[in-house]
Parts: sequence; structure tokens; C-alpha cells
Amino acid sequence: MANFVVKFTDNSNIVLSALNANIDAALEEVGLRVESYAINNAPVGNPQSTGVVGYKGGSLRNSITHKIVGNSVFVGTNIKSKEGYPYAIAVEFGTGIHADNGNGRKSPWAYKDKNGDWHWTRGIKPTHFLRNAVTGHNSE
Repeated sequence: MANFVVKFTDNSNIVLSALNANIDAALEEVGLRVESYAINNAPVGNPQSTGVVGYKGGSLRNSITHKIVGNSVFVGTNIKSKEGYPYAIAVEFGTGIHADNGNGRKSPWAYKDKNGDWHWTRGIKPTHFLRNAVTGHNSE
């Protein structure tokens, strides 16, 4: 009977390093794709849709980005309205009577547009530009 010598080499650090490098690359790819879908889904106002003469939309769309933190990727925007409100949240979830889950204000309110004209509203319908960027592409 022959004697065999078996030598083990621990390469776990090399394997873990390669896995971590691939995780970072995968998270970056996911972030870029979801960001792209959200940008394509984001509404863009124009003078006709807003009733504001000379209105140039696209601020929301242009603010969408992604960020990797640890083993997670976040896609979104921190854009705020001129008044300091988180504009993207209002667009994503709706406002007033149209707000998701019925959580909006029930009574109408007035606001002044960029032309100085007053308008009454009961809110805006949600445009799920972020939600649909993820749920519409689960197979990927």
C-alpha cells in the first residue's frame, strides 16, 4: 500500500477578494440599470402640461442617480421644490386625494405658479417612476 501526502493550501482570502470585487461590479451594474429605467420613467413637464410660460422641465429626471453603500445599492434623488419640499416623493406617491394608500390631504388648496397665477388643486396622481424602475425589471 502506497503512502500519500496531502497538502492543503488555504486560498480563502483570494476567493473572498474575488467575490467582493464581483459583488461591487454587480451592484454598480444594478445601480446603473435601475437609474436608467427611473430616468426613462420620470415625467418631464413642459409649458403645455404645467401652464407656465417658458417652463423647462427635466430637473427631476436629471437629478436621478445611484449610490452603493456596503452590499446595497440605492437609486433616487434628493431634489426639492423651490419651497424646500421633497419633490420626488410627491411625484412618486402622489398628493392630495390621489396619494397612495389614501394618505393625502382631503381638502383642496391653492397655489401660485411661476407666472404669479393662482390655481386650486386636489393633488397630483402618482407616477411610480422609481418603483416601476425596479418592479418592471425583476427578471433582470
